[in-house]
Amino acid sequence: MVLQQSLFSDEEIGGISLEDVFEAYFECRKKKRNTCNALAFESEYERKCVELWREINSGTYHPSRSIAFIITKPVKREVFAADFRDRVVHHLIARRLVPLLEAQFIDDSYSTRKGKGTLYGILKVEEHIRQCSENYTKNCHILKIDIRSFFMKISKQRLYDLTERLLRERYEGNDLPVLLYLLRETVFNRPEKNCIRRTPPQSWRGLPKDKSLFHSDGTCGLPIGNLTSQLLALNFLDELDHLITGEWGIEHYGRYVDDMVLVHPSKERLLAVKANIAAWLTAHGLSLHPRKMYLQHYTKGVLFVGGMILPGRKYLSNRTVGFCYDAIDRLNRLAESSPDYVLTHGEEFVSTVNSYLGMMRHFASYNQRRKVMTRVGKEWWRVVCFEGHIEKAVLKKRYRPAERKKREIRNEITELKKMT
Repeated sequence: MVLQQSLFSDEEIGGISLEDVFEAYFECRKKKRNTCNALAFESEYERKCVELWREINSGTYHPSRSIAFIITKPVKREVFAADFRDRVVHHLIARRLVPLLEAQFIDDSYSTRKGKGTLYGILKVEEHIRQCSENYTKNCHILKIDIRSFFMKISKQRLYDLTERLLRERYEGNDLPVLLYLLRETVFNRPEKNCIRRTPPQSWRGLPKDKSLFHSDGTCGLPIGNLTSQLLALNFLDELDHLITGEWGIEHYGRYVDDMVLVHPSKERLLAVKANIAAWLTAHGLSLHPRKMYLQHYTKGVLFVGGMILPGRKYLSNRTVGFCYDAIDRLNRLAESSPDYVLTHGEEFVSTVNSYLGMMRHFASYNQRRKVMTRVGKEWWRVVCFEGHIEKAVLKKRYRPAERKKREIRNEITELKKMT
């Protein structure tokens, strides 16, 4: 196959290497190998990676169709799942952007950063409250604010210009024009114009227009669900982070996407900074949510990204615990529908329950973990048990994959002996 003629001058730049595309693919498929999209790509991944590489370097790559659907938990939201080959491109962009972003982000910007997820954010905010109150001995106040329809209101042109300036100033690779081309294709893509709806159109009923790309004019809005959307959105607010912690003098501050928590001894100072934040957001086409503002003394606690933080202790939010119960109830119903279901889906049950228990272990949650255990249906007790102080669900030995495989091999050997 002859490489298509590149739109970029080889004398001035280097293209994206084939090795880069393969590395982005391997990174993209982590924890996604069982999805239909990933399996379809994996069946001929070498050929498809080469085709993608040729399209990128010839300037003929364009995003494919996305799948649009509605989720209802934790809140009703529109999600666009990019085609797998487009997700490979997103990882390709991220591999170049992340080192530059990490060098400039403040430590207290959470989400989509390695080792800085929800639990990290909860622990850091708890630490800020403790430090500001001098170990809960002095007065301080907590301000929590939220940006209204954040992803849907971001200006695509402003976002691209901001990212382009960062890349031109600090990116040292010789494939910059190709990278900027991929960035333009991704940022200015309108997935709502060419998508497949996985959930019926009536599922969009009740979703506010300002939370859907289908009601956008195309100049604003990022598709929720894309890696690039999350990274670029973090960068969009990076300037605001530095203003809050620098010029505006709030030492104790944390942000998870568009949820911001500020801690300070003076309530008046917090209100003044809130006004500054509102003015900055207005200048950038955004606004604070008028009904999502919380200002209280630290002894009242604060709910932040799924954790209720109180002096000296923290609890998992009732909503997160409710999701755990819902997941167990669903698995219980499936187990009741078929007597052999628990024998073939024990690993799924264990991974689901442990995803919640793993979070609960970091909170004052022993009673919650007991309720989780008592919620497990009788069918599952055939194949699972709990270790420690209800800290981990495990499969009983005879139902573990390795043991099951051994039994299958022994049975095959027995059958062969009978035949001979």
